[in-house]
Parts: sequence; structure tokens; C-alpha cells
Amino acid sequence: MKTIKQFIIPGFLLLTSFTALGQGTASNNKFTLEPVYGVETRLVRFPEPSKYVTSAAYGLRALYGSTLLSGEAEYTTSHSRKDYPSQDQVVTDTVNRFSLGARSTFPFGKSVAFYLRGGVSATTGKTEVKTSSTGISDSSNNPLRIDPFGGTGLQFAFTQNMAINANVTIIRNAENKYDAQYSLGLSAKFGNFY
Repeated sequence: MKTIKQFIIPGFLLLTSFTALGQGTASNNKFTLEPVYGVETRLVRFPEPSKYVTSAAYGLRALYGSTLLSGEAEYTTSHSRKDYPSQDQVVTDTVNRFSLGARSTFPFGKSVAFYLRGGVSATTGKTEVKTSSTGISDSSNNPLRIDPFGGTGLQFAFTQNMAINANVTIIRNAENKYDAQYSLGLSAKFGNFY
């Protein structure tokens, strides 16, 4: 968790640098806050062989900038639990992601927009393996990984200051495969396309 906190400082600097980028159109820059809830499909390495698990993910996304180009910071966490009766084990995983990137939004009229997003994602987590019969558990921290991500989404503004977002984000993982996040978000004070 300490390394994710160290990642927040460059994120803050990135977001504030979008202020300088939009100096000529400062009135067009907006700050947007989105609570995010969704489903994440990610690779879990234990027990062997590695396999994908699906779990709920939730967090918060902040954007600053114009409709055409905004800086984006996002924090999400997800938890999964899987029972392996044949091995007498229960495996619990927690994953924390902090992502920094950019988003470009392309409006289709006053209330609908399509957007593309991309950047880097820092991921840490913890895996706990508990032997069911003895109650003994062993936990290990997953190392920090920084990987690229890309995604797309659709946004529907239902008032001047509120919008619903649906998006998919693909994040490269340790085995050069991809984890996927499918999420819904509610934006407060979104951009300039209406």
C-alpha cells in the first residue's frame, strides 16, 4: 500500500499539469468525480495452474480537463474467495489498483458521448491461503506491478451536471495476458458536451 501512496503524488502532478495544457480555455476545464462499481476478470496464480476469476470491483475515478483531453486518476479494489475442497484450501485475494492516464471524449449530440482512455496501472494485493481442516492460514503480499491499460466507454448525461458511464478497460497482467474490468460509474459535473 505504501508504494501506491507514492504513486499518488505523480498522479496529482499529472492531473494538475492538465491545467497548464488548457490555459487558453480554462473555462472549458472541468473537474469530474465518479464512484465506480463493476466486475473484474483477472488472472490468479494460486493454486496452480493459473486461472481467471471474476469478482466485484469498486472505487473512485477523478478527471480534470476538457472534453477533448482530460487527465484521469482511478483507484479500485476487488476481493475474491475461492474454495478448493480437493486441496482442503480456501484462497482469498485482494487487489488494489491505482491508474493514471488520459481520456478523450467524443460527443454525439447533447446527452450521449463515446470516450477512449489509456495510461498505466499500478497493482498490488494480498493472497491468503487457509487450510480448512486445520484453520492455519498463510498470507503473502503480491509485488507491485505497473502495466499499461486501455479502454473505451459510453456516457449518457441525464442532467447538465450528472451522467452515467459504462466502460470496459483492459489491463496487461504478469503473464502478458489481459485482465478486464467492466464497470458502471456515475459522474458529477461532467464536461462540456451538452
